[in-house]
Amino acid sequence: MIPRRAKTLFSSLAILLASAGLPNAHPHVFVEANMEVIINDKGNFTELRHVWRFDELFSSTLVIDYDTNTNGKLDENEIKVITTTIHASIGEYDFYTAMRAGEKVINFYEPEKLNTYMEDGQMIMFFTIEPENPHDFKKAPLRISASDTSYYVAFEFSEKNIILKDKAADNCKAKVTVPDYDELYASDSQSLTEALFNNPDKPDLGDQFFSWAEITC
Repeated sequence: MIPRRAKTLFSSLAILLASAGLPNAHPHVFVEANMEVIINDKGNFTELRHVWRFDELFSSTLVIDYDTNTNGKLDENEIKVITTTIHASIGEYDFYTAMRAGEKVINFYEPEKLNTYMEDGQMIMFFTIEPENPHDFKKAPLRISASDTSYYVAFEFSEKNIILKDKAADNCKAKVTVPDYDELYASDSQSLTEALFNNPDKPDLGDQFFSWAEITC
């Protein structure tokens, strides 16, 4: 696999949304984000499995725009086109994934493959992310977020969406925190967009705008 450096998650599915003909409004897409956190028998975090369920409106738009044989559904080849488009688009922005060991950025490998299918009128996408180095929970808690700070894509998750597969002791816990956006925007004199352009190499810029799942063991 090709190693990637975690950077600020600050864009959207712009390429895919443009091809799908969606209007320029916020947010465009709603995603129920489910996560499986894999912890090995040494107590180290080794793998994150994303399972994303896209909203019905966005999913139906995909059917309209990618159903090239006009049979009213997405066939295997049509889904492959969508998956390739999504991979290229969100790959530019670290797959909307941020991981931290305390405040330290956890770098990860680019997933080799995204898997996509339709279920009950909604698109489901799942893929696996591996950290470049296993994380030792003895050093710091693990924080994970699926977020798009530009808010084209609204990711929603809570503790019920987090599955911990702990092979060591099965004693890990997850807690999700959601920011108070009214307070953040009221206290910030500089917009997040301006901050990004002024600090392009600061990977944790905008962390306070993310919802985080904090894993402790």
